[in-house]
Amino acid sequence: MPVLEAQQVKKDYCPSGRVCVHALRGVDVRVEAGEFLAIMGPSGCGKSTLLHLLGGIDSPTSGRVLLDGKDLGGLEDTERSIIRRRRFGFVFQRINLLPTLSALENVALPLRIDGVGRAAAGERASSELERVNMLERKDQFPHELSGGEQQRVAIARAVVIHPAVVLADEPTGALDSVNGRAILSLLRESASAGQTVVMVTHDASLAELADRIISMRDGLVVGDTASVASGTRGQLAERPA
Repeated sequence: MPVLEAQQVKKDYCPSGRVCVHALRGVDVRVEAGEFLAIMGPSGCGKSTLLHLLGGIDSPTSGRVLLDGKDLGGLEDTERSIIRRRRFGFVFQRINLLPTLSALENVALPLRIDGVGRAAAGERASSELERVNMLERKDQFPHELSGGEQQRVAIARAVVIHPAVVLADEPTGALDSVNGRAILSLLRESASAGQTVVMVTHDASLAELADRIISMRDGLVVGDTASVASGTRGQLAERPA
């Protein structure tokens, strides 16, 4: 059984008095435990919408999203909120670190919200900061860190709860190519260690660090292929569908 699955998921946005936008038009996606999945496609194709549905941030108009076989749409808001907090780690292009907290406090925050004591949360946060080579900067505030350093802290915050799935939406979009590669390497390491990672990106060269690449267009999945491990490097850029 996949750890995360979308079954015929559709998502419509229908502003009052305006024409409906069909962001997703019947998408099926399976994500296996420990897999690094990249979702690619042009702007407006529905890839970020799909990621938000997979993470329980939003609900589909129709279809189902399953986490470990449990339908997220069938849960009460409170239960879905707890699952988001405990079972998903989120990394976004807009890094969203709290400016009044240090790097260590930012990483420890999800644990503190979930009731973990200060000392235990700090110890786990320090361990994750060390893994992303940011322990020496643990007392710095976000404005004192570079964009790449901030994203490292954000990754540590996403994985400190040991989530079932890490969801990353254009995590390198605000970074230069060197820092972008470094962030992707950290996500690759997480997947290699058994963490499940789903990443949205528009960059084919970064997507090829994943195990599998899904291509989207106009709210539909138009391609699903293994990546570098199967010797397909370069094929996505040549034949995106």
